[in-house]
Amino acid sequence: MEKKRSIFKEFKEASRNNPKIALAVLWVSLMPSIGSFILVPWALHQSNWISLLDFSSPQVAFTALTLSTLLMGLAIMPTTLIAALSGFLLGWKAFPWLVLGYSLATLLGYAWGKGLGGQSLDFLLNKYPKAKGLIDQKRENLGELIFFVRLSPVIPFALSNLLFALLNSGWKKLILFGTMGMLPRTTLVFFSGTLVSDLYAALNTEGISGKGWIFSGLLLLSFWGIWRFFKPKT
Repeated sequence: MEKKRSIFKEFKEASRNNPKIALAVLWVSLMPSIGSFILVPWALHQSNWISLLDFSSPQVAFTALTLSTLLMGLAIMPTTLIAALSGFLLGWKAFPWLVLGYSLATLLGYAWGKGLGGQSLDFLLNKYPKAKGLIDQKRENLGELIFFVRLSPVIPFALSNLLFALLNSGWKKLILFGTMGMLPRTTLVFFSGTLVSDLYAALNTEGISGKGWIFSGLLLLSFWGIWRFFKPKT
């Protein structure tokens, strides 16, 4: 009997079928760390003038919105880190623009994934009829999956955009349920950034670590929701 091929081998085969998918997964896995390594020290060095930005100016608001959309939508920086930086450097005046930028970044990431993905997911799922049947059965309830994936503090934003693009979830569902799912953790991180006097503290002490139980709760809730979504009905 022929040995079953591993998921890695299937992905490798899918990558041969569509090399852009392999590059996209590599990009969303590595680029946020590289971008953060470069841009966070720069932002902190420029904090004096960044903190004085006036969001009542249409030019400033549009520039900040465009920049945040590109950084998140193209997976150049993690959304959580952008939220912490925004809270620390800009305060609550930036929060509505952050949420709007998140929504636009979702559209950008989804469009990017659709353009690159082609039929790669179908190619993989055709090898696993049970998994394909389960996803087809649950396709009408993808909003639930989107919500719990976005709620998770550990599932990368850009990677989930790529996943939902391959699943053909639809951009309206992704915007609606994705925004609802991201608000709790993003608000927490943003608020933490506004409370402390330096970014290190925002990321490691009172701002976030002190509220680690909230992150744990969000993580457990998201895992439960994702498990519940894929659990076959009895």
